[in-house]
Amino acid sequence: MKTIVVGDRDSVLLFALEGVEGKIVEDSESAVDELKRIKKSKAYGLLIVTEEVEEWASDFISHLRFSKDLPLVVDIPGGAGHVQKGKSLADYIREAVGIRI
Repeated sequence: MKTIVVGDRDSVLLFALEGVEGKIVEDSESAVDELKRIKKSKAYGLLIVTEEVEEWASDFISHLRFSKDLPLVVDIPGGAGHVQKGKSLADYIREAVGIRI
């Protein structure tokens, strides 16, 4: 199984330096199309997406994450850095219980 990264130009080029295949996407439509192509190919075991791509294709990525089939989806900060989102479930649990999970 292969690994592929989908994201902005800088992120994809960074992974390409290490020999990881990548696809540059610039909008939500191209992101969803590329992710569907990757899922259909069944050649990839790990799909790395930037946070921006995850926002653009959140419904499709959620479907991928909760299915039993590959690829495994991992999101990373993009070239612009970490996208500040709302609190995560772990943040709420940490506040309520007082322990880090």
